[in-house]
Amino acid sequence: MTTPDSGTARNTPDSGTERKPYVLALRTTEVVGRFTATGADTTFTIDNSKLLEKPEHPGTAEYFLASLAGCALNIIAARSVEWELPYPRLELDASYLVDADDSTRFERIGLRFRFTATPAEQSRRYVDDFTARCPIYNTLVRGGTPITIEVQVDS
Repeated sequence: MTTPDSGTARNTPDSGTERKPYVLALRTTEVVGRFTATGADTTFTIDNSKLLEKPEHPGTAEYFLASLAGCALNIIAARSVEWELPYPRLELDASYLVDADDSTRFERIGLRFRFTATPAEQSRRYVDDFTARCPIYNTLVRGGTPITIEVQVDS
């Protein structure tokens, strides 16, 4: 059985160390339609709402969308520190619509960034940096998924 290697979860191409893939171990549980995933330092539960009367945890599409939005927030937070700018106050709404004719594809994904007390130019720079650096975003775009992005700035 493959197990997560806690020493590789944060290796990056510039880290100077041997690159190894991050591994998640997933397994079924006693509850039909509920699964657990364990990584280096994390464990989370995935529910299949079609198999459970009362899902208690997000499903795969919700986690996928959260991963995309989480990538945006992580990149923006890291850049604010790296660029020595005030930590942005930001809310991000993320949405998806599954293709009506092909349930294996997203018809579209939408991201709405709402910055508070961050200048419009800086807000746009943060979002542009996210789209340039996020592997999830770029994998989707290169695969043909339309992603709309809206940037709002509130004083």
